[in-house]
Amino acid sequence: MELEAKLSDIEDSRNWIEIEPIEIGLSGENKYHITRCNGVELILRTSGIENYKRHCESAKFSQYIHDSLGLNMNLPIEVAACGGDTLAYTLYTWVEGEDADTKIRNIHTPEQVRFGEKAGALLRRIHEVKAPDDILPWDEYYQKHLDELLGKFRIIGVNFKGRRETLDFIERNRHLVKNRPQTALHGDFRSGNLVIGNDGEYGVIDFGRWCWGDPYMDFQCVSRSCTIAFARGQINGYFGGDIPGDFFSLAGLYTAVDTIRRICEAYRYGKDALGQAISAAEKTVREYNGFEGMIPSWY
Repeated sequence: MELEAKLSDIEDSRNWIEIEPIEIGLSGENKYHITRCNGVELILRTSGIENYKRHCESAKFSQYIHDSLGLNMNLPIEVAACGGDTLAYTLYTWVEGEDADTKIRNIHTPEQVRFGEKAGALLRRIHEVKAPDDILPWDEYYQKHLDELLGKFRIIGVNFKGRRETLDFIERNRHLVKNRPQTALHGDFRSGNLVIGNDGEYGVIDFGRWCWGDPYMDFQCVSRSCTIAFARGQINGYFGGDIPGDFFSLAGLYTAVDTIRRICEAYRYGKDALGQAISAAEKTVREYNGFEGMIPSWY
């Protein structure tokens, strides 16, 4: 009843017959699968009222991407406040389809590769949307962001196997972000944020981490996709088999930074979440052979 009370000042809630929490991820938002009395499904995202501006920006971005590319994706319906103006919320359309993680794990390897290639081609389309001309150069923005992130990481003092190697790798390679192009980024592009429709085509969900930036940064979590075959396929499908010489070095940098970000984020959520983030970080270090190389072992 407490949840229903918080959401009761959303006018559309009068039509809801089911509110099911979506307990995946550590985005800082609460997500709910909504079913209206007429059977229409929606997704509701809520967070503290201080995030209202971000909700507005995410809704605007999602609509812009859809209008630019015509993707099958969550579309914003309403952005407002609820819970006595303590929460910001966005109501989105629901994307029909089967969870790509589940489906792809249960098909033969050649098909996993094919779905990975299709995902790479889809990501390439998203990156066709160029960033506005008036944003900061990527190098200027990212170096500041990186300094802030590393500062937070050193303050919390979390240790893991490969910590020193990861930090050294980042410092050695952070110069690579200079003069990089900027496009629309999904921010968390992996098989877990894709659904597969009855026609075999993708729907893409959860643009909650969207930003403008270096397109290669959208590969920072490719190794967290469902299978190695899918991950390889995604890279090859994105580039059409012709991978640029600077790709793996930049993707490796962004992957290393993402392990640090995930630990900092998990630190706020307690022991279990932090343990999972540390295990993921150590797995990444192993995949990159202690960050002595640029190409992960799974590729």
